[in-house]
Amino acid sequence: MIKIAMIGAGSVVFSKNLTGDILHYPEFKNATFSYMDIDQDRLDVGAALCRKAAKSLGANPAIHATLDRRAALAGADFVINMVQIGGMDSTLVDFEIPRKYGLNFTIADTTGPGGLFRALRTYPMIKGMCADMMELCPNAWLLNYSNPMSMNMQTIARTSSIRAVGLCHSVQGTFNQLMGYLGEDPAKIEFVCAGINHMAFYLKILKNNQSLYPRLFEAMLRPEVYKTNKVRFELMKILGHFVTESSEHNAEYNPHFIPRGQGVIDRYDIPIDEYLRRCDGIVDEFESMKALSKTDDPLAVHRSHEYGSIIIHSIVTGTPSVIYGNMPNRGAIANLPATAIAEVPTLVDRAGCQLTTVGELPPQLAAYMMPHIHQHELFIRAALEGRRDHVYQAAMFDPLTAATLTLDQIVELCDELIAAHGNLLPPLDAKKTLVPTSGKPFGPVDAKKLHESWDRQQKKATEDAIRHWHVLGAFPSPTPNQVSLDLPTPFEADFANRKDGSVDLAATYKTAAGKTLQWIPAESIKKGCVDLSHLLGKIEWAIAYGHATIESIHAREVTLGVGSDDGIKIWLNGKPVHAHEVGRSFAPNTDRVPVRLNAGINHIVVKIDNYLGGWAFGVQVPKPNF
Repeated sequence: MIKIAMIGAGSVVFSKNLTGDILHYPEFKNATFSYMDIDQDRLDVGAALCRKAAKSLGANPAIHATLDRRAALAGADFVINMVQIGGMDSTLVDFEIPRKYGLNFTIADTTGPGGLFRALRTYPMIKGMCADMMELCPNAWLLNYSNPMSMNMQTIARTSSIRAVGLCHSVQGTFNQLMGYLGEDPAKIEFVCAGINHMAFYLKILKNNQSLYPRLFEAMLRPEVYKTNKVRFELMKILGHFVTESSEHNAEYNPHFIPRGQGVIDRYDIPIDEYLRRCDGIVDEFESMKALSKTDDPLAVHRSHEYGSIIIHSIVTGTPSVIYGNMPNRGAIANLPATAIAEVPTLVDRAGCQLTTVGELPPQLAAYMMPHIHQHELFIRAALEGRRDHVYQAAMFDPLTAATLTLDQIVELCDELIAAHGNLLPPLDAKKTLVPTSGKPFGPVDAKKLHESWDRQQKKATEDAIRHWHVLGAFPSPTPNQVSLDLPTPFEADFANRKDGSVDLAATYKTAAGKTLQWIPAESIKKGCVDLSHLLGKIEWAIAYGHATIESIHAREVTLGVGSDDGIKIWLNGKPVHAHEVGRSFAPNTDRVPVRLNAGINHIVVKIDNYLGGWAFGVQVPKPNF
């Protein structure tokens, strides 16, 4: 029976999901899983959740948890890497030091200074893991999920002989979203996608040999569609093709959005600091998973859309499959360098993973990718050769950084980041060059102070949040893979008849499937967020409502601060005051809504629609100024 080693298994939700995917195959019900992490607490929770997943699926795997990477790797047939080196401390450094220079990010895990330094601090770990694999499990396949994907895959390919493939869910996840816009079943549509990770493009989308791109361009004209992906639709307008990774990611991969000022950031709903807020959410999610791991409650296990289990099944059984993998290009895309890490259709069978040949990309798509491919090459040479100047140069050619900072600022920024990350990085001064440093001394960063500063900012930003709510839902959409704020529900018919905006909290409503729904009390949590995933479940393509009251001593004009995941509509005292159909993660105060409060009790009702993943909302009301 096969052995699967999961390195970084303290990513408890991800390791649980991948384990469940693998155990769905009858052939692997008795497989051996070895979970490894450097954090004992997280490791224990991850292993406990995976045991729950196995029990729910009626499987009987051997599950081991260890802090010893070599023990986990010994004799493994497959190794899954999901490690993030440095955690929230290093991520804060990647955001806060560039911010001092006027450089802001949304995610900062793929390219630019954030992706570059994440790759540099991951390099020693991946190089060491691959060395261990060559000794302890030389025939194993390494499945890498850690970002930055392309740079981490460069480390694997350029420092070892290990067979490896990089995996991301953006290709299949985005394709399902596009088919939702068109009302098509993804399983019945042919497509070809190619490029580099997070910057691959759908070259062909065909139904009965007819391109669906004309319909996608038409769908983009519908406000409810355009608002879900403004950045990517703007890119499609000029490039002619749709890119795989999200709008918040691609907003920082080019110079056309964030460097153009706050007006452009607001116009295209670009969530600056989005990844930091996600990290806060991950901390909260871990505490929830930790509590669950200590109970006897069953764990619902559903197949994810990750490719990992499909690859393992195809290699072990010989059942052919096609996935989208990241591997050295070597001619798969004719007009990208051979050493670039390409993301293209990948054949999987007993022989392993083989990239297919795509041919040439349209030149405008290759041009979008090339600055980043050059960064990847400069990164791996900086790490391999110990050259600080290549770090400067990698940052210099990042489109976002180049549009924001001068050359001197780029050098100084890199020097400060090198000092801040310290021993996490490989040696970067092994080879002396004529390229001068900034000459400025930088000391280590106090991660605790960065955390305290971030927490103070978040607390201040949400101190006016409405705390007490009732929520109602979920009303599933009758149309697969589609939902909008225009979708009527039984609640709204009742609500419209009441005229004053009040709701009957004792009322019940039936969904189209006959399920009875009722209002339940809810509290907003960190950042003023009402987490509907926790309250109602992770139900996609659905509608939910929230109701709260606001008491005002006198009538006054205020501006509500509104955040949502995904779209939101608001009624105040029965009158619609705001609607924003958008696909996004929750962030406080994303929308600003001017309203007039009546003296006394005011009723606020929100409507949330959910596309994919989690859903949430929050509303803030400024305190009276008297």
